[in-house]
Amino acid sequence: MKTTGGTSQASSKNVLLDLLTTEFEDVDQARALFEEFLRQKSYNDSFCLKLLALARQKTGASWALRRAAILMLENQVLKLDPTRLDDFDWLLTQLNLKPARGPGHAITSSVLREGFSTTDFRYFVPELRRKLERLNRVHDRIRGAKTSEDALRDFIELSRCDCKLSLARYLFTPEEVVDEILRRLRVTDGVRDLDPFRAQFIDEERTVALKLLPDFEAGILKRLCETSSTYWVSEETSSEINSLVEYPLSTVVLVIKPPGSNLEFEIKRAGRRGRHSLNVVYARNGYTVPPSHRLDGGSMQWLLRYEANSASKIGFIYRHVHGTQAPIANYISRTTIYSVPSQGDAVQTLPYFTEPYSFGNGFRQMRAAMAESVKALKAEGNADLPDLPGDIGLSAQFIGHVQPAQSILSGTSSFRLDKLAAYLSPAGPTRYFREGLSAAISKRDERQLADELLEEILGVYVAPEVRYQTYEQYLEAAFVVTDNRVRADWIYISLVEQIARFWGTLLGVRGYSRGESFVARNVGLKSVWDRGEWNVRIIFMDHDDLSIPGPDEQIFYVSGVLPCMKIDERHIWDRSTPERFVTSEVGYLQRIYRIGKDVDEQGQAAADVELRRAYKKTQQELLTNPKLRQLFSRRFLDRLLDWDTVVDGYVQKKHLKPTGAAWKRKMRKVLDAKGYKKVTLDCYLEFIENNWTRLETYSHLYRAEETASTGEDCKADNLAVALAYR
Repeated sequence: MKTTGGTSQASSKNVLLDLLTTEFEDVDQARALFEEFLRQKSYNDSFCLKLLALARQKTGASWALRRAAILMLENQVLKLDPTRLDDFDWLLTQLNLKPARGPGHAITSSVLREGFSTTDFRYFVPELRRKLERLNRVHDRIRGAKTSEDALRDFIELSRCDCKLSLARYLFTPEEVVDEILRRLRVTDGVRDLDPFRAQFIDEERTVALKLLPDFEAGILKRLCETSSTYWVSEETSSEINSLVEYPLSTVVLVIKPPGSNLEFEIKRAGRRGRHSLNVVYARNGYTVPPSHRLDGGSMQWLLRYEANSASKIGFIYRHVHGTQAPIANYISRTTIYSVPSQGDAVQTLPYFTEPYSFGNGFRQMRAAMAESVKALKAEGNADLPDLPGDIGLSAQFIGHVQPAQSILSGTSSFRLDKLAAYLSPAGPTRYFREGLSAAISKRDERQLADELLEEILGVYVAPEVRYQTYEQYLEAAFVVTDNRVRADWIYISLVEQIARFWGTLLGVRGYSRGESFVARNVGLKSVWDRGEWNVRIIFMDHDDLSIPGPDEQIFYVSGVLPCMKIDERHIWDRSTPERFVTSEVGYLQRIYRIGKDVDEQGQAAADVELRRAYKKTQQELLTNPKLRQLFSRRFLDRLLDWDTVVDGYVQKKHLKPTGAAWKRKMRKVLDAKGYKKVTLDCYLEFIENNWTRLETYSHLYRAEETASTGEDCKADNLAVALAYR
C-alpha cells in the first residue's frame, strides 16, 4: 500500500511539473525549483536561502522564475510559526529590513513609508504576516504532491502579478525594475518641459509627494524621469490587469505597477498601438471631437500644464485643510515630445506629420484632419501663429498649436469605476477577455478575474468555498461570505465619505470641474497597505477642467459657477432620475459593492455629515491660514461667507415667515455694508428665489453653526477672523 501510494504521489507530482513546460522558458531550472517547493511541508531556512539567491538573480534565473521564487518565499514565511522570532529575525535581516540580528536592532524606518505602522520587531512581524496573508486564497491550496492542477496554475499566474509580490521590493533593485519596464515599451527622445510661469505650490506639492514615496518607488520614478525620454506603448505591452507595465483597455496611457507595491505610476499619454503612435482626428462618427482629442494618442503641453496647476492647487489646499494628502494623483514630470516611433525607428514630429513615408497609411486623411484642426484652433482663440505656406507650414502650425507632450504621474489607479462595474457584471468576462484582450475564456480565467477584482475592491478578500459554475454565481457567493459582506458595506461608506470630503473641500473654495474630475471614467479605486492594514481609497484623476478662484477674482459669480457645481453633483450622486444615479460615482459604487437600502441610507447620512464638515473646515482654514490666503485675493476672502449668509437668511425667511420685502431689505443691508453693487445684490437674491429647489438640498452647508460652549453663531466668528486679516 505504501509503495502504491508513493507511486501515485510521484505520478501526480510529475503531471503537475509537466505544466511548467508551457509556463517557463528555463524549463529544467523551473522544474527543479517547483519540485523542491512541492516537497516542503514546513518552513525550511536552507530552502529560503536558495530562494533568496535565486530572487536576487545570483543564479542567472529569468525574471519569470525570480518572481515565482519570491512567491514561494512568501509561502514559506506563512508556514513559519509567528512565535519563532529567531527565525523571523534571521529572515528579516536577510531581506535588509534589519541592519543586523538581535533585539537591539529595530526594523529600518523606511517601512513606515511603505504603510507599516511600527519599526518594533515584535509588532512588525504580525503586520508582515497580515500583509502576506492577503494571498491565502492561493497559498492555502498548495499542498505538496496533492496540489491540484488549477491551484498550481493559479500560483504561477499570481507570481506574474509583480505588484502582488510583497517581498519583491526587498529583492529587486530599482535599476533592474526600470530595465524590465523599458523592455516592454518603445522609447524616444524628449525635452524636459519646465513652465517658467508655474506657481510655487506646484513645486511644493511635487516635493511633498516625492518625499512621501518609499525608497523603492522613488528610485524607480527617479530613473524614469531623469532622462527626459518619452515612453510609448509597444506590441509587447500587456493590457492584462496588474501587469508590471499595463496599457489599460480603451485608454491611451501606460500604468506601471512596481513589484511589491500598491502605488501606481501613469504615463499620460503614450500613443496608440500599431503604425500610428500619434494621429490627428477632427471628427468621429459625424461629430467633431473636443480640442483636447485632436492630437489622437497624445496630450497637448498647455493642457498638461493647466492640469498640473489645477491638481497641485487643490492638493495644496486639501493638505493644509485636512493635514493629509488629497485623494488625487501627483504630477511628477513633463516632457515635450521630440520624436515619435515610426516603423521601428524614431522620427522627429515635424517629418512624422509631413512625410507620407514616415506616417504611413492614412496620411491623406490625417492631413485633411490637420487642416480642419488648425482652422478650428485659430477660430477658438488659440495663439496666433504665422500662416506658414506649404506642407511643412501646416505641420508646423499644428505642432505649434498642440505642442505634443507627456506627463508622468504618481498615485493613479487603472481600476476606474466604470470599468470595475462592467467587469463585475455578468458580462464582465466577455468584456475583458473576448472584447478587450481578444482571448478565449475558460472557467478558471473567469474565476481568476473575479478573485483579482474582489481583492482590489475589498482590500482583504475571502474566496467562497463553492464549486465554480458561472461568473455571476461565484460573485454572489463571494458577497455572501460574512467577512466580505461586512468589509463591502464598511468600505462603501468609507468611500462615500472620501468623496464627500473631497467635494466639500472644493465647494469650500468655490471651485468646480464641470464634472471632469468626478465622472466615473476619471475616478478609480485602489487597495492600499496603510498603518498595518489593507484599506481601499478613491482617487480622482484628470483635472483638465478644474477651476479654482485665482488671486485676480474678487467675487463669487453665483450664476456662472453654481451650474458648473451642479454638473459635478450630477456625476457624484445625483438622484434626480434613476438613469442619472446609475451612472454617478455612488451609483457605480453601489453596483460594485452590491449595496442594499439600509447601507445606502447610512452612506447618505455619513456623506451629508462629512460634506458639511469639510466645507466648513475649508472655509475656516481659508480665513485663518496664511499659506492658503495667499492663493486668493483679499476681497474674495473678505466676501467668502456672504453667499452663505444670504442663503441662510432665505432659509430663515421660509421658516420664520417674514415678508419677502423685509428679508430683502435685511440682506441688502448686510451686503451693502460689504461694498456690493446693487446689480450683484439683485443677482444673488434673484438667483436664490429662481433656483431654490436646486439649492435647498445643500442649504445645510450654509447654515450657521452653534458652538458647544457659547451657542454663538460660528459664522460670526469667521467673519470676525476675516476682518482681522484685512
